[in-house]
Amino acid sequence: MNTRIGGLALVGALCFLLLLPAVNGSPYGLGREANEGCLCHTPVDSTGVQLTGLPDAYEANTSYPLTLTIVSEVVSVENESQGGFRMTVSNGTLVHDESEVQFLDGGWTHRLNGTYQRVWNVNWISPPDTTSRTDFVVNGNAVNGNGDTSGDAWATSSYAIGGVDFDGELTPSESIDGLDSSERILLLVVLVGIVALLWTTSRT
Repeated sequence: MNTRIGGLALVGALCFLLLLPAVNGSPYGLGREANEGCLCHTPVDSTGVQLTGLPDAYEANTSYPLTLTIVSEVVSVENESQGGFRMTVSNGTLVHDESEVQFLDGGWTHRLNGTYQRVWNVNWISPPDTTSRTDFVVNGNAVNGNGDTSGDAWATSSYAIGGVDFDGELTPSESIDGLDSSERILLLVVLVGIVALLWTTSRT
């Protein structure tokens, strides 16, 4: 009996730990748990994320002004939170307004002051190697300011560009690091299966 309870408790703990990164959200910024999207909100086709200003091919150590925009039918409310984002960049770095944007867990995200808008301006400093490739993965969330996840909508977009001397494939990556949703579900199924097998064996 104790073994059965322990097995069930272990399954519950594993499920909780595995899914916890997918449901965290914060007006103070999003860490690596949001690399796969704003999963505590709802993805909506009518919402989009745009990153404009990227060159066709970049020069070394060059500053490029970029504009990140969330386009959505979600109605914004003045003086309330309107949106947020999480952006990972595989090469180079970003220069930004420290009062609105911060670097957190290997990526860039909003601060509380940066949630009262759906447009952010940053400068991307390209890497010194013009034969390199850079991937941008941007997850943006349009919120209605009600303090809840209801009525909000998120979207994601990916971009890949190379230096002027880059010679290779430029298909955008879905993510730079972390597990994607299908991998997370598969891992969960495997863990539950292992625990169930151990539980069944202990009863015989």
